Amino acid sequence: MGSSVEKKALTIIWKRSGARGHCLRPKPRVTLPSLPGLVINNFSVVGERELDIEGFYRWAMGDLVDNRNRGIFAEWLVGQALGAISDDDVRHEWDAYDLLYGKVKVEVKASGHSQTWPQDHPSKPRFDIAKTRRTWEAKTNKWVEHDPPVRFADMYVFCLHEPKKATSENVRDPESWKFWVISRKNLDDELGDQKSVGAGTLDRLVEPVNWSEIKSEVDRLELV
Repeated sequence: MGSSVEKKALTIIWKRSGARGHCLRPKPRVTLPSLPGLVINNFSVVGERELDIEGFYRWAMGDLVDNRNRGIFAEWLVGQALGAISDDDVRHEWDAYDLLYGKVKVEVKASGHSQTWPQDHPSKPRFDIAKTRRTWEAKTNKWVEHDPPVRFADMYVFCLHEPKKATSENVRDPESWKFWVISRKNLDDELGDQKSVGAGTLDRLVEPVNWSEIKSEVDRLELV
């Protein structure tokens, strides 16, 4: 019942006794989208109440300029370019890598010139490339120790949102982004233990690509 993704509303109707005003045993009518892992319980609702799941999406993710949301959107954008996200996939926070493309572990890094707070000047983009001593893989639910520290992913896709005035609308536009695809080997050979990298260095290391070229560039580098 209600498995269609298009129907993104949750409606729970509680009956109320007209004589004493006490809540009777609830008789729920529930329509949910396909959201693996979503648990709805412990509602304290009297009368008739509607919970709009789409409203939660708007509340939590409505501002794509927010750095966290923009970063997650960049992961999804790269995943769409690679065809690496299936309809049933759900993002795992703190996973050792962001996407699995075939057997290639892909890490996505995002930055932008414009922020949600007032700025006198555009931000200077930096991307975290620090090596790590410990990683957790969601698939196995195991921690792995690394001595010496490593960059765990096989491929890195750096995503720069270029507009000096960012909006949720232009964040959603793939043409407003600039992408660099770099192998772990290239990062290790060229930057060693460096912990962050700027756009200028990325331009020196590789040619940037547009969104539609990400997949072919990952495929090319995988063969190198």
